[in-house]
Amino acid sequence: MLTLKGTPSEREFLHHVIRESGQNLLECLQCGKCSGGCPITSNEVGGPRRLIAEILSGMKEAALGDPTWWYCVSCGTCATRCPVEINMYKVSTVLCEIAGKEDFAPSEPDIHRFEELFLKSVEEHGRVEELQTAMIFNLRSWKPFRDATKGLQLMLKGAISFKDLLPGKKAKQTEAGRIFEKVRRDKDSGAAI
Repeated sequence: MLTLKGTPSEREFLHHVIRESGQNLLECLQCGKCSGGCPITSNEVGGPRRLIAEILSGMKEAALGDPTWWYCVSCGTCATRCPVEINMYKVSTVLCEIAGKEDFAPSEPDIHRFEELFLKSVEEHGRVEELQTAMIFNLRSWKPFRDATKGLQLMLKGAISFKDLLPGKKAKQTEAGRIFEKVRRDKDSGAAI
């Protein structure tokens, strides 16, 4: 059994993540099977094992700043390989919620920026307007010509036209838009989503 040491706030962070995710991180063996199979683990992205170690140590700032949960592709490999069946996707979701509530600056601002643009496009159009989303992303990333060569190639092949470059018409109210609105209302009223 793991004996927790550290300040009460460090222990509270760990218990909050356990409570909200439903994953008993105290059972983690630190065997490394999760990180060994994780497609995003690298020198820069430590992977699930390091992230759990940070949470177990009560290192809230390090855990919220860890790029692992930003890069997570929700493939489930970590949970499948884990001998104690810890689902890191659920843990990552809790870290995302904590970071959002505490206005913690994203460790991967480009990923965060793209997610926001992607969801906004789905809300407004009922689907992703790929070209428009990519163009806005490049502008907001201060790299407006990042995909210019590829865009020109697609135009020459007839895959896109000049009208595709214009902002799409905003749908009156898509089904997706109604779902987003309901989630916002439920969140504001404190109802379970």
